[in-house]
Amino acid sequence: MTKPTKLSADQRQRCIYDFIRRRIGILQYPPGMMINEMQLATEFGVSRTPLRRVLQQLSYEGLLEIRNGVGTRVTDIDMKTFKDIYDLRILLAETMGSLSPNWVTDRHRETLHELIARAEDLRGQRDIEGYAQLANDLATLICDLIGSKPMREMTDLLYYRVARIWYTFLPNLDWDDVMEELLSELKGLSDALSSNDLGTFGKVRATYLRWMLKKVSRYISSD
Repeated sequence: MTKPTKLSADQRQRCIYDFIRRRIGILQYPPGMMINEMQLATEFGVSRTPLRRVLQQLSYEGLLEIRNGVGTRVTDIDMKTFKDIYDLRILLAETMGSLSPNWVTDRHRETLHELIARAEDLRGQRDIEGYAQLANDLATLICDLIGSKPMREMTDLLYYRVARIWYTFLPNLDWDDVMEELLSELKGLSDALSSNDLGTFGKVRATYLRWMLKKVSRYISSD
């Protein structure tokens, strides 16, 4: 992602938001880390006022916790919330074909082919950050295929709420198994786009989400 340069104030704020959220999502900012506002303001060349607006938005979305007199920290892992959010993500994915789907374009198909190639490259190397970046790009593609604005916004929000939690479990899982499942999903999604079938696309995604949830179920309290 290119850093914001000559943009309007709103566009610049959105870019800063995207940067920080992505860093949280790929564990560059891990759970429990304190956020240094002054350093970020200097990095992005803005005053602390627009930066605080971004941090407030991320706090509202559950990625940051802001405490007066303490500072801003990346939120910890909540396993009960993790399961609840995955259940909701599965339901949303299953409705992709019926709730105002967008038109499938050649750009969507080409992007998915590129993601498959990247996944193939990751097969032989345990690169969790590379996996996370690929998953983020897939999430962006999925949102672009959703025509319903409320559904698109919710899908995007829920993804970033739990993606980083999944990545913390990857070191404990069999990498070959993880990559085989990812490639199976991507190829299934590609076949669905080739047929302009977003109903099947959503069902393939839902199946993969169920697999992910099952993989980490041992860590989830039944309380």
